[in-house]
Amino acid sequence: MTATPLATAFAEKPMAPLEEIAATAGVTVAEVLRALPDGEAVCIAGSHFVEVMQAMRDWGEVTTIVNTGDVVLEVKAPIPDGSVARGYYNLSGKPLHGHLKLEACETIAFVSREMFGRLGHSVQFYSHAGNCMFKVYLGRDEARNFLPGQEAAFTALRARLSAA
Repeated sequence: MTATPLATAFAEKPMAPLEEIAATAGVTVAEVLRALPDGEAVCIAGSHFVEVMQAMRDWGEVTTIVNTGDVVLEVKAPIPDGSVARGYYNLSGKPLHGHLKLEACETIAFVSREMFGRLGHSVQFYSHAGNCMFKVYLGRDEARNFLPGQEAAFTALRARLSAA
């Protein structure tokens, strides 16, 4: 039996960024997400967008990443307050500010996987086309440990929303 391109990409670089695995296999990032081993990704409906964003406001400094393939932008800052207007969730902070189209988000994934030799936790937002809109990674201190309380808050939010 011949391995699929996705299985081959995972076998070659199992800890590679999801975008890299998707590009290698010729699939969407959401398809890679769904193929992760059990326990690495818990997916919920994008309709929880506002609730998740508001919950993350209390986590303190996190790293928000937008990866277009050609550009990887990172902002280390708390998730700011936001409000809904005209179909967007409008972030009103500094340095993180912007307008996030609510109906564009189909899936929210709580991802826990090893990266660079350490377990990482992130909340990832996926469009209907299967592309990752952006990711929010838990913050770390100088010793590369999770910031106090963030891992527990991540785990509690994941458990509560995946049980809903």
